[in-house]
Amino acid sequence: MAQSVNAWLQAKIDEYKFNVRDATVDFYLADAALSRPEADINQLKGYNSLCLDMANLCLQNGDDQSYLHALCKLHNRLITEINNPQRSNLFQVQCYHFARHTLKMICQYYAMMGIWEKATAFQTDFVKRVPFQL
Repeated sequence: MAQSVNAWLQAKIDEYKFNVRDATVDFYLADAALSRPEADINQLKGYNSLCLDMANLCLQNGDDQSYLHALCKLHNRLITEINNPQRSNLFQVQCYHFARHTLKMICQYYAMMGIWEKATAFQTDFVKRVPFQL
């Protein structure tokens, strides 16, 4: 019986690893598409959605470190795009909306873990790096 439980658990771990690997490949493709100067809002929405799906996959499987990593990577990219003068105002506003959402998710996680200083640091960083007028 113990061997079948171990086999089942190993199969679940392997499945998760393959799913994360596939999501990572999709992430880098979406990231490359977003890096093009002609990237539009639909690509931004797809990138955001893909990153959030990847983060949720990690969270559902108890991989807190990868969850935070995916959210932070998305959050930082969104802030970079907010400050990109080559992007349209609408694009920057959409990035701002998405970045506030990721900030909320990151801070909620840290608050749930009782790590208040990290949550505060992310909020302070956001205020410093994001212009007040978009």
